[in-house]
Amino acid sequence: MNHAQFKCNGCSRKTEFLWLDQLDMPEGFKAYQCMDCGCVGVKNIAEAIGIPDSDITRCTQCGSWQFLGTDCHTCALIGAK
Repeated sequence: MNHAQFKCNGCSRKTEFLWLDQLDMPEGFKAYQCMDCGCVGVKNIAEAIGIPDSDITRCTQCGSWQFLGTDCHTCALIGAK
C-alpha cells in the first residue's frame, strides 16, 4: 500500500503517513497519522515529499505552499484573500 510521505509534526521524521479519510477536512488538507510515532495531525497536501518543485509555489499572501495554477487552500481556509 502506498502512503503519502511528509515530515511529521511530532517526531520530525520524513515518513509515511496514513490518511484518516473518515475525518471531514477542508479542501487541500488531510488528517493523518504518522506511521512511525503515531502522531495525529493535519497537513496541507501540497507539502508532500516528492512533489516536484515545478508543481508548487509559495502563496504571496500567507507564505503557505500551494499548487501552481490553483488558489491557496490556506488563505481560503482562514479567509485571507
